[in-house]
Amino acid sequence: MPSDRLGAQRYAAAALIAGLVSGALALSVETASLWRLVFLGLAPLPLFASGLSAGPLSSLAAGLAGAVLVTAVVGSVGGGVYLAAIVIPSAILVWQALRSVQAGEARKVWYSGGNLLLWLAGLGIAGVLALIGYFAVSHGGLASAIGERFELTPFVSAMLARIAPGLAVAAWMVVIAADSVVAEWLVAQFGLAVRPPIDIRRLSLPVWIGPILMVAGLAGAILREGTIGMVCLNSAIVLVVPFVFLGLALVHALVGRVSYGPALIAAMYVVLLGSPALLGWRALLIFTLMLAGLGSADQLIDFRDLRGLRTGMRRK
Repeated sequence: MPSDRLGAQRYAAAALIAGLVSGALALSVETASLWRLVFLGLAPLPLFASGLSAGPLSSLAAGLAGAVLVTAVVGSVGGGVYLAAIVIPSAILVWQALRSVQAGEARKVWYSGGNLLLWLAGLGIAGVLALIGYFAVSHGGLASAIGERFELTPFVSAMLARIAPGLAVAAWMVVIAADSVVAEWLVAQFGLAVRPPIDIRRLSLPVWIGPILMVAGLAGAILREGTIGMVCLNSAIVLVVPFVFLGLALVHALVGRVSYGPALIAAMYVVLLGSPALLGWRALLIFTLMLAGLGSADQLIDFRDLRGLRTGMRRK
């Protein structure tokens, strides 16, 4: 029907525009702008907005349009990085976010936020493996690349090289998650959301993820030399990220109960995001580890009683 064709053309045009905007934001890293890293961090946002309003194929189509633009401007290497770091994670997460099962006659159960965090962690571990493998066969190794780029001694370069892939991927995971949350909020404001928003206060993770984090961290600490130890250590760094979000979920749930809770939560985000400029990057690391610690404690003690552990204890 003509109306269906018009709707399809409208969605295709929206996906094309979203992809071109995303590609342009990614290309800003090639400029001398002081805001280039901020613009780069916003590059996944149009892809999420396109997918969460029109489906995963729309996100993928937008990403491919952005990849064509990036490839045309900076070459196939830049286009490949854009595909691997922005398009593929966005498309996979949108695809998982829009999964649902029918429970009853009129009730849909959507894929949970915790499961999306697990997919994000899996993508992060894949990114760690890709980075380690890439620098193992090029640039003379990651330690050599870091030493040349930042003019560091071989010892310091080697120390940083052991954790650099995990830290870089963990930071990008946070950017991807933040863009997805902002995109979900935006499409909901315009009435275009396919699924209801995720309630961060009820965010949870499977119990088995904690032991995996512990094993990976211990293996990375014990196997200090060699590729296996490096993979384990950086995988542990990546697996800390879901617990950071679990800590944020606990803060939202507990602080949100008081009358001035929203103001306190807003202040927390201001301090968290402004800590690198105000107190240095070490402060941001400390705050992040504190949130991860809160998330780990919630995983064990179930402060929010999501698994019914505390209710069951009271009943007994």
